[in-house]
Amino acid sequence: MSIPAGTPPAARKRPRIFYGWYIVGASNLSNAITSAVYFQGFSAFVLPIETTFGWSRSVISAAASLRQAEAGFAGPAVGFLVDRIGARWIIVTGAVIVGLGLIGLGLSNGVVMFYAFFLFISLGTSGVGHGVTWPTVVGRWFRRKRGLAIGLAVMGPIVGAPMVVVNASLIDAFGWRAVLVGYGVVITVFVSLLGLVARNRPQDYGLLPYGEEPEARPGAVALSRREPEYGMSMSTVARSRAFWLLSAYLGGMFIANSGFQLHQIPYFVNDRGFSSTAAATTIWIVLWASGFGRTGGGWLMDKLDYRLVLVAASVMLASSFVYLQMGKPDNLVETLPFDLLFGLAFGTTIPMRGTLGSMMFGTRSLGAVVGLLQGTGVAAGVVGPILMGALFDLRGNYSLGLWLIAAIALAGTVPVLFMESGRTLAARVEATRPRE
Repeated sequence: MSIPAGTPPAARKRPRIFYGWYIVGASNLSNAITSAVYFQGFSAFVLPIETTFGWSRSVISAAASLRQAEAGFAGPAVGFLVDRIGARWIIVTGAVIVGLGLIGLGLSNGVVMFYAFFLFISLGTSGVGHGVTWPTVVGRWFRRKRGLAIGLAVMGPIVGAPMVVVNASLIDAFGWRAVLVGYGVVITVFVSLLGLVARNRPQDYGLLPYGEEPEARPGAVALSRREPEYGMSMSTVARSRAFWLLSAYLGGMFIANSGFQLHQIPYFVNDRGFSSTAAATTIWIVLWASGFGRTGGGWLMDKLDYRLVLVAASVMLASSFVYLQMGKPDNLVETLPFDLLFGLAFGTTIPMRGTLGSMMFGTRSLGAVVGLLQGTGVAAGVVGPILMGALFDLRGNYSLGLWLIAAIALAGTVPVLFMESGRTLAARVEATRPRE
């Protein structure tokens, strides 16, 4: 990356490995580490923290709910900042905040400090996580294989998930406080360094996005450091039908996803008579299957009409809940059709914000677009768990709730019917490209 920024792309020697793939790898690894301690991996800390302080389970659960809500509020702001100042320093700052917050959490001596540092960490994960910053950067570095690249970039939680077992062993050996402090140091130093790998856009380094060739752009102005990305402004995006159709689709999917995820273990224990261990195992199978959904869904959006992928994800999600109602699984093996359908559908939605945001609207305001989609999705996702809980309280089981979220998931096919073809979207974005 030492060639002057003003060097025309055509005059450069093509690197053996396109730099965007390094960004994909950095995204994956940084989110694997963060997930290992703060998202999936934090479940290993719940019981030791309860034992230390004597708190009820609801105290820690409420903190996790606040984590989700803060991510929804912070997402749009992070997206706008990514467009204004670039993602690199937002990621680095987020990593430092998460690291220092984990150190503080490990030193907490009461509920006030616990909540304060938990929220502090949540603020940092909005910058370093794969919700907004990394997908935006990857979306700007790729034209061809964009869906695959974003899918691989958001695989971090799958890579970090096995750390739950390691965390339990570390906590037994050193105590939960020392493990949190150790993770804090690792994230402050190592994940911050990974954040430095991020580059806002390839044009600043005399490169073109992956899959875009100079000769394929007759009459186009070669983009340089001084020239803006092409695509729609955020004000234009917000007035477009495409944005609200995509928001409606993702909102419905998040209601159904989040509605069942929080209640997955209670459902299998209460309604199906599973042990807690067997019920928890279904979560790991779903998470494993979601890894195929993340990469496979992104790859399919590169290859097929994106609307087919959206419909397939919607139908798979609805079918997973219908299977629970009709199949009534009584053991772990019988849950596999649900686990695979639910995991694939859930995983497919993860790369959609970055992939479809750049496909529909270009990269000029991609950070703001992804941030707003993150905010609306998380806001909708808050409805699902509350809805499922209320219907359980009303009926004493999850049957009605499952039928309802199945209907909501299937209703996701409705906005897709009104979405435009990928060719139409590409032509509209191409029309915003600077010309001579």
